[in-house]
Amino acid sequence: MKAKGHRYVYFDTGAKKADGRPIYKRLPPIGDAGFGDAYAALLAGRTRRANVAAQLTVERLIDLYERSAEYRGLAASTRQTYSIYLARVSAELRSPVNGSAPAHMVERRDILTLRDKMALTPGAANGMLRTTRALYKWARDRQHLDIDPCKGIPLFDSEDYPPWPEALLEAALAADDASVRLPVALLYYTAQRIGDVCAIRWSDVREGVLSIKQQKTRKELEIPLHRELAAELARHPRRALTIIADDRSRALRPDTVRERLQRFAGKLGYEVVPHGLRKNAVNAMLELGCSAAETAAVTGQSLQMVEHYAKRRSTRKLAQSAILKFEGGKA
Repeated sequence: MKAKGHRYVYFDTGAKKADGRPIYKRLPPIGDAGFGDAYAALLAGRTRRANVAAQLTVERLIDLYERSAEYRGLAASTRQTYSIYLARVSAELRSPVNGSAPAHMVERRDILTLRDKMALTPGAANGMLRTTRALYKWARDRQHLDIDPCKGIPLFDSEDYPPWPEALLEAALAADDASVRLPVALLYYTAQRIGDVCAIRWSDVREGVLSIKQQKTRKELEIPLHRELAAELARHPRRALTIIADDRSRALRPDTVRERLQRFAGKLGYEVVPHGLRKNAVNAMLELGCSAAETAAVTGQSLQMVEHYAKRRSTRKLAQSAILKFEGGKA
């Protein structure tokens, strides 16, 4: 390159930035004593990276990722989910003749093909895509690879976890069975995942505020207690460490609570999952006029995810809220 009458020499390292632009290293001026050594060192590094990329299979890349500190730092539930999808990716991205595919030769169409094969289960397809994105992002951060085969591939509009019908929600919140009523109140009035709700301790409730550290995102939230949730908690003695516990004061596993709530719903003719209550909460807050930012402060979600969850919110209730605000405004 030339600038202000001077000539500058840069070496293309073969690596790329996150946005796909090549990474260059400044070389000494041609003719300087150190030019040859610097050029040779950079060339050797580029050749070494190219050789490693050529030998790195998808199977080997997954193995490296699962041994990494970043992977071990994920929540246990996230690692379990990732391991399922990584095994699927490893099995799909291989040749019956040559074995596991070279990681640097995986293309966008390969990921699209895999996603489309899972189209009948959009939630699983989205999980696979998110996991593969995390895998290749880690590989790029470590400069193992410089490609992003997941770039621009959209998630399916998954309806795996619809909100609970209003009649079922009302019945659960008024149930005589406290083992149903309490977890539903916690799930609905905090808008959290079932794993986080089952982990809430009585000591996390202080001065009308509930402190939660999300297992999946590691976000720390301070959620003011909804008055209905405060009333429900007041009905229960603080005998156990966790709020949701069995008769012997032992914390209940999320699977146990999930099955209990699904049995309750099934007796009333509904088929639901507890995670649907998260959408009920998001929709309710938006319908009552809360902004996306206000709602996200409770749920711990991104603004984009709040809007995604809000697709089923009642436009009639939103319109009513808008008119009330309109009527309260100045003419």
